[in-house]
Amino acid sequence: METIDTRDDVMPTDDGTTFDPFYEQFNFAAELPMWLKLKRDIRAELERLTADMHRSASVDVAGRLQSINARIESYNKHVPNVYLRKSPLSAANWMEHDEEWE
Repeated sequence: METIDTRDDVMPTDDGTTFDPFYEQFNFAAELPMWLKLKRDIRAELERLTADMHRSASVDVAGRLQSINARIESYNKHVPNVYLRKSPLSAANWMEHDEEWE
């Protein structure tokens, strides 16, 4: 019996993304899992911090990162796989790790 490999048959959607099993599972779910909510919140908070940094030089980065790190700690407790865990951010490295949350 011949097996047909259909992995290359996945076409990008109109928005440029390809098939993502997590997206497929949770796209129409009424309630997202806690770790995905936290990831979305962390990403939004990092975007706000970046925008505030561009607008003003007097931003309390350490204080904002303390709040974000508390959410990262909670995120790490809820992720379904240890490989998805993220390290805390510091004033020295948060811009480098910002892309991990996209």
